[in-house]
Formats: sequence, structure tokens, C-alpha cells
Amino acid sequence: MLTRKRLAVAAILLVGLANATMIQSFSWNQTSHYDLVRSLNNDKTTIDSYQVNTGDKVFYKGHYYSARAPGLALFTLPFYDALNVVGAESWTDAHVAPPDHPGDEMIYLVGLWSDVLPGLLLLLLVWRIAERYEPGYGVVSAVVLGLGTLVLPLSQLLFSHVFTTFLSFAAFWLMLRERDGPPSPMLLALAGLAMGYAFSSEYPTFFAALVLGGFLLSRRDSLTPLGVLRRGGAYVVGGLVGIIPLLLYNHYAFRSWTHLAYSDVPRQQKGFFGIGAPSLKVLSTLLLDSRGLLTISPVLIMGVIGTVMLYKRGKRAEALTIGGICLCFLAYNSGYYLPFGGGFMGPRFLDTLLPFLAFPIALTLKRFPGPTIALAAVSITTTVIATITHPLIGYENEAASWMRYLSKGLFQPTIASAYGLGRGWGGIWPFLLAAGAAVLAAVWATPRLKLSAATLQWGLLALIAWGLFAALAPTLLGIDHAGLQSIYKAGDHTAFNLKLHSGTRYPLKALVPAAVAAGLLALCAMRLLRNESSPPRAAPATGAPGQPVALSA
Repeated sequence: MLTRKRLAVAAILLVGLANATMIQSFSWNQTSHYDLVRSLNNDKTTIDSYQVNTGDKVFYKGHYYSARAPGLALFTLPFYDALNVVGAESWTDAHVAPPDHPGDEMIYLVGLWSDVLPGLLLLLLVWRIAERYEPGYGVVSAVVLGLGTLVLPLSQLLFSHVFTTFLSFAAFWLMLRERDGPPSPMLLALAGLAMGYAFSSEYPTFFAALVLGGFLLSRRDSLTPLGVLRRGGAYVVGGLVGIIPLLLYNHYAFRSWTHLAYSDVPRQQKGFFGIGAPSLKVLSTLLLDSRGLLTISPVLIMGVIGTVMLYKRGKRAEALTIGGICLCFLAYNSGYYLPFGGGFMGPRFLDTLLPFLAFPIALTLKRFPGPTIALAAVSITTTVIATITHPLIGYENEAASWMRYLSKGLFQPTIASAYGLGRGWGGIWPFLLAAGAAVLAAVWATPRLKLSAATLQWGLLALIAWGLFAALAPTLLGIDHAGLQSIYKAGDHTAFNLKLHSGTRYPLKALVPAAVAAGLLALCAMRLLRNESSPPRAAPATGAPGQPVALSA
């Protein structure tokens, strides 16, 4: 018998399976991590033998080094060794998926451990935490995070973002567990260890570590000098242990405990590691331009509303923690010299705040089902289309290519492509099948929602508002490129030479109708399902025998 819990787990596993089917194309960030893994496997820290593969490198005292923090590569190294033991490269040589970049298949195999697995664990944590505050609705938060935000493409690329986001959110989960029982320095030390290693893998997670430090000190029954000292001390000690791998790598590579390869990137030497004063123009670009966070994933707006609901329910520490992490990362990213992190479909440096905004969506799904369902469908549609067609875009106007590639049936390669099924509809079906099954399982695992006429109207208004904004506003309001004009100089990066990319005025005009149609279908489907019987529960539901259980908004 399928219980809601089993269906929820199945939905999340299906998202992980969908990610495992994709073989995304070559990028400098991925090869920089991969080159470091290969060098470490040869007991080296330099990437001299591989440096032609990537531009994400630095030159220091006669040698080339990866510009990436070493944590992800160190985590990946045992799995890479295991792949070599079983002769994985013989499989990659025989199954070339993207013919323009042979060899990406090995990066794909490494990513199963380094990105797909952490992404899956992240979704499981989001589900469990959301269930704490709105039982029954957590699986939707997890699936929306996995398919409707930047977590989707980042779970398929050998970047450090999903790995460090998982570690940061795991630290939050450990702190929540500690708050459920008696004070436990051990759990807080583990949280510190997670944050310390997250910093060893991606330096900006330091901001999350600070905010979470405030959260652990907010426990009311431990607000004594001794309690603060014990709790804070355990967290700090765990954090120090977590950064030991980084210190050892620095000492072995640079003969310095504190020298970071990132500091040798020329633009990182301005401001504080490339971070200057926050800019409102850049902030508007990060959130609202044609590849802005809220444009591509408008369901995160419901996460903001859910955070306010948490605060009003008395969960002030949790709500303030979410707000603090969002504020820190928005401020840092809007002052960084490369806001979108190079060529990518969205502001990837905001990855850490995504799960913190995602789990409160469970609250809005129950309280405001119409707009939550509508914007979730929009977010999944936009994110999936961008991910399976061309996630590594270099500028706002290039977002127009998403629907152009979709109309031509040209997709990123998948595991089916590696077996000769091409990059068309014959190759993309494993991803679409798994992702579609994940959505269906999440819907079936969630208590039925009664959508009133008023709730449907709010959902329709949300669709209209998003559709008009996404299709027209970035161009008409001058948001596209607005925050980038003063940052990118011609020649800094060809993808950001704005004079070369001024053709498309409304990049999302073709994508918006498809996303709005998906939102309308979702609202209609939920309206039709409102009177159907719920799936079996682990425990008997209340109500008259034989009658369906319906929850009102």
C-alpha cells in the first residue's frame, strides 16, 4: 500500500533520477573542478597538464592552479578513484553523447556523486523540514525546489553550489533537531563541521555560517553566558575542523596556510575578493531581468510570503534566519564584480538561499493554493525548458534561444544520447519521464486542496501579472543589462560585451505563453481533483467513512 510518505520519497527520488539522466555540456567551471580532481589523483595540486581545458585558473609562481576552492574536488576524489578501478573511461570512450565535446561523459559520471547525490539529499531535507511546519505539504516544496529553481541545472553540472547548499541547509536541519531536545553541543559541532567544509568548498558560505550562528544562539533556555559559550564554542570548534582540509591544501599547494588561489584572479583583488558596495541596479538585474531569479522562478515569491507566515506563527527565529541569509547573499551578490557568475541561466551565487525560501512554500500551498500552484507550474516550466535546452547562456537576450531550441527539438544530451538516440525528442524522454512522474507523485502525496472561485481568481491574477512582467517589463523598464553596464567592460568577457548582443528586445515573449498555459493546466487539474479520494494514509483520516477528505484554503 502506498502511503503519503512513500509517495513523497518516490517523488523526490524521481527528481534525482531525472537529474541523473542529463549529460550537460562543457563549461570552464566544470573542467576546473575536474582538472583539480585529476591532479589530486596524481598527488599534485597544479593543473599544468590540463590547464588548456579551462579559463577558471590562476598562474602562481610558475604553475597553473584551479581557481576553485578545493573542497568539492577532495570530496569527489574517492569516487573518481572508484570510477578508475572499474574502468569507467572505457565506457565514456564508447558512449560519446555530445559529439562537439567528447570527454564530457566522465565529468557526468563524476557529477553523479558530486552534484546529483547532494541535490537529492538537499530535497529530502527540505521535505522533512517543511513537514515540521505544514505536515503533508512538504513534498511539494521539495519537488518545486528541485524542478522549478536553479537547483535543477546546478544538480546536473560539476559546480560546487548544490554541494555547499546541501551542507548549509544540513547545518540548519541539525540546529532544528537540537532545538527539539535538550541542548546538544555534539549536534551543534556537526553543524559547524558542515559549515566549515562548505566554506572549504565555496567561500561565500561564510555569510550563511554567520547567520546560522545567530540562529543557534537564539535558543531561549540557553541564553545564559555559560550556555552561549558552550553552544557557540561547539559550533566554532566544528567549523575549525571543517576548514582543516582547506588549510592543508593551501599549505601543500602554496606553502601558506591562508593563501587562496581565488585571490590570484585579477578582478578578485579589487574590493574584498571582488566584492564592492551593493548596487540597487545590480540587485534589480539579479531578481527581475529576463534571467532574474524571480522572473524564472516566481514561486519563490510565495516562499517570501511563507516566511512572513512563519514569523506570524511565532517561529520568529526561523523566519529571521531565512531573512538574514537572503539579505546577506543579495547584498554580497549585488556588489560582486561578476553578478551572474559568467554564462548561466540565472544568478547562481544566490543558490544558498533557495532551500531556505523553498520550505515555507508548504505553508502558502495550504493557505493560498491558487497562486502557489500557478507560480509553481510556471517555475517548473521555465526552469525545465531552460535546463534541457541551453542553461549556460551568456547574456539576457540569449534567453530567447530556449524556446527556439525547444521548437526545433534540440536538447542537451542525456544518457539516451550516449546510446545513440541523439539530442532530439528521442534522447530527452528519460528526463521528461522521470520529472513528470515526480510531479504526479508529489501531487498524489499531497492532501487534496479545495480551490474556491476566489482562490482560482488569485491564481489567474498571479499568472497574468507574471506573464505581463516577464514578457515586457525587463525591456520596457530597462532592467535587462541595467546592473551590468557599469560592471562589464568590453573585452572583460566576450559573453558580456553588450554591444555584440543587442538584437532581441523581449527575450521571454515565446516562453511566457508556454509557462502561462502550464499554470492554467495546473489550476484546472487541481480544480478537477478537489473532490477525488485521497491516496491511502499511514493512519486513518478523519471524516465519515467512504467520504473524501478535502482541505479548504
